[in-house]
Amino acid sequence: MKLKMAVVVILSCMVANAQSVQPRQLTVQEAHAVLEAYLPDGTKHLPGYELEDFAGYDPARFYFIEVVWDNPGGSVVWGNYAVDKTTGDLWSAVVCEKYSSKRTRVVQQEILKETGLTNKAYKRIKRPGPICE
Repeated sequence: MKLKMAVVVILSCMVANAQSVQPRQLTVQEAHAVLEAYLPDGTKHLPGYELEDFAGYDPARFYFIEVVWDNPGGSVVWGNYAVDKTTGDLWSAVVCEKYSSKRTRVVQQEILKETGLTNKAYKRIKRPGPICE
């Protein structure tokens, strides 16, 4: 009887510990990978194409990334984006709009496996983009 009770206690502790494990945040490189999976291939071949990180509205929750290129006749900014550091969701950094594509979802799923975020946890913690609140 004491052995059964000890096993139950140990298993209970193991389950509680497994449920309390927090997924790690995405790295800036992973955030760049999410964005690059979304961008059209032609954009990535523009002269001087780069991803530049910038401080946005909520840098604790989002990576803010600007897509720039050497545009001789106008703005060098192609677009401004935000990647949620926990969920990998891709948002506009200018308006309340979430972006997704088949390629983006594939990259996000691969990254979320690496970070340890389960689908159940994702549904619980997903949140609006930086301009949506």
